[in-house]
Amino acid sequence: MKKILIFKTDRLGDLLNISPIISNLKLNNPSCEITLICSSYNEPLVKYYHHDLNYIVFKKSIIAFLIKNFYFIFSNKYDLILQLDGKNHSYLLSTLIRSTKKACINFIKYKKFFGLNLKIHRPNFLIKFFLNFIEISNENYNHTDNKKFHYLGLYLSLLAKLNIKIETKKHYLPFIPNSNNIFLNKKYLLFHLDKRWETFPLKVRDNLKRKITSLSYDNKIVVTSNIGCNNFYNFIKKKLLNSSNIEFYDEPTLNSIISLVYFSETCISSHSGLIVHTAAAFNKKIIDIVHDEIFNELDRWVPFDTNYKRYNVQNFLDESFKFA
Repeated sequence: MKKILIFKTDRLGDLLNISPIISNLKLNNPSCEITLICSSYNEPLVKYYHHDLNYIVFKKSIIAFLIKNFYFIFSNKYDLILQLDGKNHSYLLSTLIRSTKKACINFIKYKKFFGLNLKIHRPNFLIKFFLNFIEISNENYNHTDNKKFHYLGLYLSLLAKLNIKIETKKHYLPFIPNSNNIFLNKKYLLFHLDKRWETFPLKVRDNLKRKITSLSYDNKIVVTSNIGCNNFYNFIKKKLLNSSNIEFYDEPTLNSIISLVYFSETCISSHSGLIVHTAAAFNKKIIDIVHDEIFNELDRWVPFDTNYKRYNVQNFLDESFKFA
């Protein structure tokens, strides 16, 4: 397969989660030409893969995309289309673009309707008619075996169905660190406090402040957040700003976040897709702090071949908790 088109028009972590797919395609055929249809949100991360693929940005409107990329859509023919984002616009575009083989994930969800257990398919049966290689995912996250529907595992299964040899399951991010980085040669724990932390009870803020303080006695700590920060991060910063061995990094760029992960020892977040999957690419220890309600759901997103651990927030903040 020399000419391949991939749809991934979602978030940063989701893009990193298909990096083993890109690696395997290139390992099987180094000269293959890969084009990625991405989102405006994950485009900045796509640029890191410029040696491996070309890309086109999808910006919300399918009509605008069709008009702007009319020649691309109707003049090209591919050997393979991989629809890996589950978006309706991507399914529709997959039917319009010519390709010898078309592969996707068929997402199934069961919903109660007036006492009936309805089975809802994405894509629908009409669009699925045009796609000839399919893996099935049960989207009811309360499923007893979420590992069975591991997203990267499903993508790799699609490649196997297409007779593409699986050479690696490892995440991959081509990144050259800046030798002038301020954290170079400093071993530290990275706490990424994005808006997900605001979903925890208020008492968690005080408990986390104590936990970070306790860890700082024996470890260098770097605390960061997303652009715009949030109330949870601001609270921790206000309480610990003048503490020794703790540094805060406000509103980092994408490149500085990647760099912070690259030079860290351990990355701690409330399942930030960017942090978890970037840390997997750089072989870092990963700690996810999550609600009990979604604890098992996250089995679907855990990177393969990583030092990954997950804790509910109460266990992590317990005074007896120790890093393994």
